[in-house]
Amino acid sequence: MEDALFNIAPVIDVVAKERHNDKKRVGDRIKAFIFDEQHLIYYLSTQGKTSLKDEVHIILADKDVGKPVGEHGGELADFIYYNIRCAQAHDAEIDYDLIDFGRNFGIGRQKFEGDGGELAPGVFIISNATILALILSVICAPENRRIKLHDDITLYDKVQLDKNEIVGNKKYLMTKLHQLFKVDS
Repeated sequence: MEDALFNIAPVIDVVAKERHNDKKRVGDRIKAFIFDEQHLIYYLSTQGKTSLKDEVHIILADKDVGKPVGEHGGELADFIYYNIRCAQAHDAEIDYDLIDFGRNFGIGRQKFEGDGGELAPGVFIISNATILALILSVICAPENRRIKLHDDITLYDKVQLDKNEIVGNKKYLMTKLHQLFKVDS
């Protein structure tokens, strides 16, 4: 899944540029796109246990460290932009001192029982579900209605996403995620 981040980051750049073409700076566009999609990202990362209200800002903070993440601010969009996208684009690597990869679910400091051990102070989870959510946010972005998928997508061997329905259709994706986590919509 970590390798998928290297492939999805440039695509996020393209979609963010199309969606937020009024913003001149790359970072502003990408962070705005991630903010737009944070409901999906957080919902999938928390197995449907957390649904965000519109315009809620997710702040990643660690009480053991006592300040927001990194030098660039503590919002989820900042964290993904600076510690994943920029780290890849500028350093060709991700800072493993800040990110805990490999858990199936979880995001930030929120982890799920039985899915990995304790987190070191200042380390934040980017789970497989978080990475999948980033990929799905690009696929279901209305800016990508023109793309074609070759196969259907099956999530966790439980819910199948129709390739003809998911492209550019976030409402369809959220309906399927509600089915996956058995949440009434």
